[in-house]
Amino acid sequence: MEENVLEKTEDKNTKNAGGVHMGGFFISNRSLWFMAGGALGAVAAIGISKLSNKIRPAAVGVTKEGLAFKEWLVANYEKGKEDIEDIVAEAKHAHQKDLEATAESAKKEKDMLRTVEQMVEEILKRRPEKKEE
Repeated sequence: MEENVLEKTEDKNTKNAGGVHMGGFFISNRSLWFMAGGALGAVAAIGISKLSNKIRPAAVGVTKEGLAFKEWLVANYEKGKEDIEDIVAEAKHAHQKDLEATAESAKKEKDMLRTVEQMVEEILKRRPEKKEE
C-alpha cells in the first residue's frame, strides 16, 4: 500500500514539475534552464574578455560623450537657475517699488486733503457769521 502511494506521489511530482527522474535524482526543467543560463554566462564572460580590446575604445568614447553631456546639462541647469533667481529678485524689487510709490501717493493725498481742510477752515473763520433773525 505504501509503495503505491509513493509511486503515485512520484508520478504526480514528475508530471507537475515537467522534469526527468534519473536514477534517484530528479532534475526539473527549471534546473536545466538554470544550468544552461550559467553555461551561457560563462561563455559570454570569456567572449567579452577576448572582445574587450576591440570594444574598449568604443566604450571609452561613449562614456566620454556621456560625461560631456552631463557637464553641458549641469551648466545649462545652473544658468537657468541663475536666470530664474534674477527674474525673481527683479520682480521683488519692482513690487517693493510699487508699494513705496503707493504709500508715497497715499501720503501725498492725505497731506493734500489736510491742506484743503485747513484752507476751508480758515475761509470759514474769516467770513463773518450771519445772524439769524
